[in-house]
This record gives sequence, structure tokens and C-alpha cells, in this order.
Amino acid sequence: MKITFPLSLGVFLTVSQLWMWLLVKGQHPGHLVVDVLPLKRPTSNNQDCEAFGNDDGVCFSNGFVPENSDEVESMEAEQLEEEDPMLEEMPGYNFKAYKRADISSFYNEPPGSRVEATPSFQGQAAKFQNMSPERLDLIWDAGSGAANGNHICSTGPFESCGTSSFATHVFYFVRPKTMEVVCTFQVVKEHSTYYCDPFVANDAEDESAGELNEPLRSIATLSYAERKLYEAAQFNRDFAPVYKNFTGGNEWLGQFPTQKPQHFMWRADYFGQEHHVSTKETHFVQLPPQDRLKRLSIVEMKRENSTSLPLREWREDADTLNLTLTVISVAPRIIQIDNFLSDIEVDHILETALKKNLQRSTTGMGGADAHVSSVRTSRTTWLSRHTSPILDAIIRRGADVMKIDEALMRHRLENENGRYPHMPNKNPINEDLQIVHYDQGQQYTAHHDFGYPDTRPNAPSRSINLCMYLNEGMEGGETSFPRWRRAKHGGAVKAVPKKGKAMIFYMRLPDGNLDDLSQHAAMPVLKGEKWFANLWTWDPYSE
Repeated sequence: MKITFPLSLGVFLTVSQLWMWLLVKGQHPGHLVVDVLPLKRPTSNNQDCEAFGNDDGVCFSNGFVPENSDEVESMEAEQLEEEDPMLEEMPGYNFKAYKRADISSFYNEPPGSRVEATPSFQGQAAKFQNMSPERLDLIWDAGSGAANGNHICSTGPFESCGTSSFATHVFYFVRPKTMEVVCTFQVVKEHSTYYCDPFVANDAEDESAGELNEPLRSIATLSYAERKLYEAAQFNRDFAPVYKNFTGGNEWLGQFPTQKPQHFMWRADYFGQEHHVSTKETHFVQLPPQDRLKRLSIVEMKRENSTSLPLREWREDADTLNLTLTVISVAPRIIQIDNFLSDIEVDHILETALKKNLQRSTTGMGGADAHVSSVRTSRTTWLSRHTSPILDAIIRRGADVMKIDEALMRHRLENENGRYPHMPNKNPINEDLQIVHYDQGQQYTAHHDFGYPDTRPNAPSRSINLCMYLNEGMEGGETSFPRWRRAKHGGAVKAVPKKGKAMIFYMRLPDGNLDDLSQHAAMPVLKGEKWFANLWTWDPYSE
């Protein structure tokens, strides 16, 4: 059964999310959509165990992918429609939360057969909620107080921002111009969300409460609209511990109401699980002449004649490119793709990037929150899809492996509006391709790629990263995920750079919450250099 109500933003809300929308906006929405999907889990049998080079054994299933190609297509088509089996209704919220699976299932073994290991890395997300009606800056105390601290981010009224951190780190919310300290926070192990509430007295027993450094304010000073935003923030504060307990330990980093990711997520049920994709965007094996590598218009990228593959004579002599996607981590959800790029394509990316002026990389989400920092010492430039037909083909191939319509990954024409009426704009949902260069000794310490959503229901944020390795042979330079869930004690799961290899990792969980475990690092390059590319995709849209 499907119940519908239109919303001006063109988003879809559950009943409880609709209630929160009314609470925040004080108005009647228009459309609510509720879809119920079947819960299914693929089965597997015979297993071979191998190592990914991270000192932890993982099992590959011989029986998961049938030999018959028709069965493969049927199974994958079925999987496109099914709901993740770890989504479960939270009583009283009409919200399906993503529960942590038993660690034994990661090895395709019965529940209780393995014991989960504790990560040796002790970092975590630290999200700070501003529950006041004024704009505040977040400052990290590097040891000499707020006045000499490091600016992390700025947050609007009743919104949040944050960073990756460690237990005992101290932060402040300050007024931007005067540097007056409004709240002081100390990060607590395994507790990621903190609140600065100027209307409630300090509570030493509440680990989430920032210490208010000024007199209490009266909530009567808030306007009607501000009061609704405050109540929504308070709802999220109350919801967070209930969600964490229900899911078995997931920190609530999102903003209720939220919806499940609107773009496809590959299942990652166990180590070594495989998926298969066939794409028409075959490899370039020869470099076309320069006069054929011109910039493309939107119409040219749209390819009105979809049966004609541009520059076919410089590509592989094949109708399709078959790619295997292998799960190397279940939580966070990480999928590896060998031979995603050809040598010619990699060389074209590097040649194009070197024609641009690479700048020192920054941290933060860009704009006013972009900062040069010692935690990230690489250099960066950006390449647009329309730069050349080769880059267009790479983005199209990326859309195919992520199961996203390529039209969503470019500016769309007016006559394409009917395909995605729920989208509030015609912008691509992805950022330009970011090219990053690391010299010897350079790195990016453990961090999260996502930013925290604002007060709007289903506010957009980064959701997927399709990253690509553009060279190999250096020492160091691995992509490290130090907090992955596993049974065997040990260090991080690390992706070793290999020219042409790609990796997908998801920053959102299947319930729409942000994934704290997606924290990762670009390890220092010990010898040589490293070239790398990021293709970030937003959910549900990008602004």
C-alpha cells in the first residue's frame, strides 16, 4: 500500500518524520510516501578463506554468484529491489533503524561463533549541536585555551558541525567576533554527540551536555520559529541514546527526520561477497587525437543517440566491460573494484590535472569552513566531467558501478525535469573529480568525509565516495580504515594503491544516519609519490 502527500521540497517523509516537519515548520505539508519492501538475505555455501593483506582472514563464497549469467542478472536485479535485512522498526518512531549485525555473519558463520575485536585506534566522530539562536564557532583547544585555539567550523542557529577527535580533547563554542566562550566540551570515549543548551542548567551527570559558561537564558526569549527549531534539536537529543541502544552501538549523527538513502547501496553482508556489473563504457586503450578530446556540452554528454558509443575506435574491441565488485569491509561498507581504469585513462587524468595549478589541500566542507591544516598536507585540483570525452566515460562508468543514472551526475536540461520531479534543482548530485597528489612524507590523518546536515528534513550531505588510484609502487600511501568491525585482533583494513583500481565506500548507513566507522586516513607516503582521485556523491541531492 502507498500513501502520498506532496511536499514543497519534493522529499518523502514517514509518519513520524511528517510529525517532526509539522513541529519544526508549524505548517501542513502536502505528500507522504510509505513503501514496504520485502526482507531477504542471499544465501551462500562453500567458502575459501584468503587474506586481504591486513592480517585478518576473510571468506570468499564459491556459491554466491551462480555460473549461469542469466541467474546472475536475475539475482542482482532482485537485490536492487530488496531492503537491507538489518533494518528494523524502532517502536514508537515509525522509523527503521539499521542494527549492527552479529560479527559472525561477516564470516558467513552462525551467530555467536566469533567474538568481535576492539579496534586499537581510539578515534571517533565529535558532533557539536548549537541549541542557541545565534551563530557560533567551534574551536579546538590545542593546549592554550580558546583564544589561541584552532578554528574547526561555524554553525548556524540550532545547527551542528564537528570533526574527528579523541577522548579528552577539549572544544569550545565561541561568539565569532568577541571570542566569548559560550560552552566548553570534553570529548568522552564512545560518545560522539554534544550539546550547547543555553536554556538548561549544567548537569555534570550528562556526558552529552556542554558546560555553559554564562548565565541561563529564558526560553521565553525565543520566537515561535526559534522555539520549534529548539524543540526539534531537543527531540534529536532525546532520540540519540534510544537509537544507540536499539542499534547495538551506532551513534546518532544524523538529523531526525531523515529518510533512507535515495541512491543505491550495494549490499555488504560478509567479507569477500561479490557483485558484478557490465557497463557499455569500455576502456580506452589508445589516446584519441587532441582535436577529439574537446570539452563537451550538456547535450553531448546526454548522448541523444544512446546506441552510439563515442570514440569507439580508441576503446577495447568489446561491447561491454565486466567488472567485479568485492566487499573488503562490512562495517564500514567498503567495496573494491580492480581494473576500473585503463592505463590510457589514468595517464589522461594525470596529464589533464598537471595542466592545472594544484593547490594545497584543505580540510572542512569548503567555503568559510575550508582550512589549511597539518592533518592534510597534499595538493589538490578538480576536473569536471565535461572536460573531455574520456572523463565523461569515466564518470558514466562510475555511475554504472554505483547503480545511479548518469543524468544525475551532470547538469540536466529543461526537458529532462520530468525524469526526476522530486529533485529541487538540475545540478549533478556529485562533486567534480578531485585529484590529489601526495609527496613523500605527506598524508591525511584519520577523518570523515561527510558534513553534518542542517535543520531541514532530509537535508543533503555527502553519501558515497568512489575513489581511484592513479599510480602504484610507492611505499606507504595506503587508504586506512582503522575502525572496521572484525573478529580477529589487529590493525586497520588498508587498501594498497594499485594503478587503475577503484573503491566505493559509503558514508551513510541504510537508515540514513551518518556512519561513524567510515573514518579513514591517507597513510604517509614513505617513499615515492601518490596520485589519487575522489568522486563524492551527495544524497538525496547536491546544492
